[in-house]
Amino acid sequence: MDIPYPFESLDATVGRYFSVESVTRGSSGPKDYIARYSGHLKREDSAAVYDELASQLSPFGVTPLFRKEENSQSIILVPSQALPRATNPLVSIGLYILTLFSVFFVGVFYAAGDPSVTDTRTQVLLGAAYTASLLAILTAHEFGHYLVGRYHKEAVSPPFFIPMPLPPFGTMGAVINMKRPPKNRRNLLDIGIAGPLAGLIVAIPILLLGLSLSPVNRLVMPSGPDVGLTMEGNSILYLLAKLAVFGQLLPAPPSYGDLPPFLYWIR
Repeated sequence: MDIPYPFESLDATVGRYFSVESVTRGSSGPKDYIARYSGHLKREDSAAVYDELASQLSPFGVTPLFRKEENSQSIILVPSQALPRATNPLVSIGLYILTLFSVFFVGVFYAAGDPSVTDTRTQVLLGAAYTASLLAILTAHEFGHYLVGRYHKEAVSPPFFIPMPLPPFGTMGAVINMKRPPKNRRNLLDIGIAGPLAGLIVAIPILLLGLSLSPVNRLVMPSGPDVGLTMEGNSILYLLAKLAVFGQLLPAPPSYGDLPPFLYWIR
């Protein structure tokens, strides 16, 4: 059943912010758009315009959507969605505590498998260090998404961490639920990029600390038809971090051959 909307009031409200060139009426049912306006915004700051227009259309039970077309812009009015239900924070806190224990279990498991670690106290300390390092990075990453989402007044849930008491990490990461579509692509980009940037800010000092505590030894290459070798990978950031801590690019080859060192590392 169609819902009657006051089209004259909607047209007048949209017209305060938008130079309307044409209007298309849609169905006023809950699964269709109400009206589509083609034209151009009267102001360039589309984010501020959206907030003002959405606030004025809210009493009508209407939400605007901004779209950019080839030579014009459009505003599409759709029925407002029901306000999302609040998330129980105890669920998020409980999952975080379980993830803390599962990551710690895997950290102790790794320490127990190191033949140079022979006492339980050291295994526990190494497990705690692993847990603190990994969860500091993961927590910063997830709360980067969450806090920027709250800053933009988007409907985002707190992070839900996923425990998994098995190698390689002891966790399957975390998820955040966006309970309704973001207002615009700018907000979506900000929320998306905030997590990796926040995690990177925490990861770099942890990486430098880990490198400073690590010895540098000559690699002993295994031999035999059934023996494999796993080598660490190198990103540009990791390579430069090792250069900053050890003063050399690692793992250094026995010889650069006919290549200059710069070309060797570029390759």
